[in-house]
Formats: sequence, C-alpha cells, structure tokens
Amino acid sequence: MLKPSAQHIAELITEHRDELDRFILRKLGSQDIAADILQDAFLRMTHQSGNECIENPRAFIFRIVANLVIDHQRRSVNRLPHEADEETLHAIADGLPSPDVCCESRQRLEILQQALSELPDKCRQAFYLNRVEGYTHAQIARTLNLSESMVAKHLLRAMQHCRDRVQ
Repeated sequence: MLKPSAQHIAELITEHRDELDRFILRKLGSQDIAADILQDAFLRMTHQSGNECIENPRAFIFRIVANLVIDHQRRSVNRLPHEADEETLHAIADGLPSPDVCCESRQRLEILQQALSELPDKCRQAFYLNRVEGYTHAQIARTLNLSESMVAKHLLRAMQHCRDRVQ
C-alpha cells in the first residue's frame, strides 16, 4: 500500500515511465503529448487526498493515465487534425474568385444587361423566359402569343446580339 506523497508519486511515475510512454504513444502517437499527460497524471495524483492508501499503485497510475488519454481524445475531436500556422491557413484557397475575375464578371454582366435592354420587348421576354425561367419554345409561344418559329427567331436574335456586345 502507498500513501500518495509527491515523492512517492514521482518515484512511481519514474519507475513505470517507459511503460506509460509506450501506452500513451500507442493511443495518441505523440511523445510531446505523452510528456504532457504524465505531468497531468502527477498533478492529478498529488491533488488526491493524502490520507488514502492505494493498494495497487501501478494500476492506479495506469487508470489515471488512461483517463487522461480519453480526455485528450475527446478534446481533440473538434480540432483540426493537424495544427497549422497562420501562413499555411492564409495559403488555403477560399474558393472565391479573385478580385480581377469578380471585376471582369461584373463588367460582362453590365454589358449583357445593356445588350438585353436594347432588344425589342418580345425578343427580350422570349430570351428571359427561355434562359432564366427554363421555358420551352412551345411554352414561350403560348405565353407571348407567338408562333414557335417566331420564338426561335427571337431567341437567335437575342443570343447573337448579346454575344456581339459581350465580345
């Protein structure tokens, strides 16, 4: 039986250090984390009641270390799998287009809007219904009271006009 004093605890950890290190490394894979967990185990054991006797000191220290490993694994679940420095985080692509691409796209959109505003009403409406709303030629013909061939002509005219203006 062992009454846990700081001296006894330090001796116990030193005596089983290699075994404890291997146990922690097998569970977590890091020598630095193993050292931190052993230090935490020492602190946890020194804060235990000084009057209690420990019947199996080896089992007691392994139980504390196992609990600390579990606590570490729980805390690590919500962290990034690998720690990254700030430079690495800034180098990760954000998926957004560059400012140049945004500016160019905005300019092309303004040109396209201007080109559409230059079209006759029926032609612009047919283009909108087809390209934005997804209407078929027959649906556009019914909606605008036109023939399907006229719808096709309006769509062709609108696309050619927009293509010419954007280029």
